[in-house]
Amino acid sequence: MGEQTQPSILFHGGKILTLHDAAPMAEAMAIQGDRILAVGTTDEIFPLRTEQTETIDLKGEVVVPGFNDSHMHLINLGQSMDGIDLSPARSVPDLIRLGQDYHDRNPSQFWILGRGFNQENFALKTLPAKSDLDRISTVNPVLFTRVCGHICIANSKALEMAGIHAERQDPPGGGIDRDEGGAPTGVLRENAISLVKRLIPSPTVHDLKRVIGIASQAAASLGLTTVQSNDLHGTRTLKNRLEAYGQLARAGELPIRIQLQSTMATVEELQTYIEVWKTYQQGTHLTLGPLKLFADGSLGGRTAALTYPYADEPLNSGMPIYTQDELDQLVSLAAQNNLQVAVHAIGDRAIDMVLDSCEKARRAQAHWTARPRIIHAQITRLDQLKRMASLGVVCDIQPIFVPTDLHFVEKRIGAEKARWSYAWKTMGDLGIHTAGGSDSPVESCNPLWGMHAAITRQDHQGYPPRGWHPMERLSPKNALALLTQGSAYAAHEERIKGSLSPGKLADFVILPADPTEVPPDELLTMQVTATYVGGQRVFARS
Repeated sequence: MGEQTQPSILFHGGKILTLHDAAPMAEAMAIQGDRILAVGTTDEIFPLRTEQTETIDLKGEVVVPGFNDSHMHLINLGQSMDGIDLSPARSVPDLIRLGQDYHDRNPSQFWILGRGFNQENFALKTLPAKSDLDRISTVNPVLFTRVCGHICIANSKALEMAGIHAERQDPPGGGIDRDEGGAPTGVLRENAISLVKRLIPSPTVHDLKRVIGIASQAAASLGLTTVQSNDLHGTRTLKNRLEAYGQLARAGELPIRIQLQSTMATVEELQTYIEVWKTYQQGTHLTLGPLKLFADGSLGGRTAALTYPYADEPLNSGMPIYTQDELDQLVSLAAQNNLQVAVHAIGDRAIDMVLDSCEKARRAQAHWTARPRIIHAQITRLDQLKRMASLGVVCDIQPIFVPTDLHFVEKRIGAEKARWSYAWKTMGDLGIHTAGGSDSPVESCNPLWGMHAAITRQDHQGYPPRGWHPMERLSPKNALALLTQGSAYAAHEERIKGSLSPGKLADFVILPADPTEVPPDELLTMQVTATYVGGQRVFARS
């Protein structure tokens, strides 16, 4: 039960799912400071009480380890909550109306920015164009980002400011869509997006603190106690973003724990970042995690890099962001410094590239012990999955993608190639460690929704009845472990997070029912009762 010291809080009268193999279930739990002191039966734990111990009756509710989102974008989530949410749009006219309404309410706002639309939800599944966004404004620059973040639509003013015209060549790793006459349509893909985005004034530290606060409180209300957030993008904004997070952490104003993933797209940026990473003062609420790279784009935007053409666009096989040599250099430099690497790779071609880079780096750098990670790993082949297992690659998967993606995956790549896609159970059977995330704001960061998707492989309307490729469904217990233990393992934090056992951080969630025993559809409406981080209650439903 751990050292016999005085607990500050004692929980009893409910069910505690520890996810600890030696004692997977308990009746009571004692907390001392920010750590778990003991878990066990009521008879074992109650004698530890003193007059100073706060005793909390769970009244039949259920405690689970704190949820841990292995990959999301917390600042983007906060900005999307603070700006134009385009997710409700079901047509291009809807997008225009949302933009016009925002512009009318915020006439002094020069840049008009929105995120979250998905043309797959439109009756006419076509991307908007600059002419559509020009109906919002021709004086203000307008930039709307697709839900995946890999495609943006710019209006004429934004294109003009960025110098994007018929003669402008596509940047490496990016694409500018053009009409028959060669003029830009307004659709920008991958690295072409930065031609416009770099013109947007960087948020101040005050602005960043505000949106981080909005998003982190929302995450706590969903039972997230840790998020691994890809919020550091290049050296231009690095100082402000680290300062915003640092000020919140030092002031004790981060309700949840945050491990920052850092995208450094060039060797020069990575060299600069490594010096910061080596000297950064880490705390319990804020740490620096892996180098996050992008090897390709998105399946919905047809920029995920495949080894074959898209079934519904035969002249296109996606868009690698790097050449193999460029990716090798970045992974090698990280490995030399024993920095963990987590690479966004959706298409099988991109995954091949990442595996090649990791294998080369491991051969050359025997001291590289940081676990390599592939984020998304959606369109895979069986031979790749076996190779991932042999290389010890961790897969950061997003079950919550499936309710959206199941409706178009086979249109994109064909039914036969989809067999080994989103292959979560096969990954586990092969011994691949998996971590659960959301990629929010691409999808909701509600971990109970993620559990539902992992268990059912259905959308929220119950389609298809048995689930999409039901042989890849996870058991309820494995779905819970994915979003707790799995994410802790990916971050090299399995000794302090992921299960409820003595000595680990007292990060846990109280739920009204056992999420591993209720009918899966109840996970879609279940709400968190309370969230605790380091033994402190950071959210309670009123």
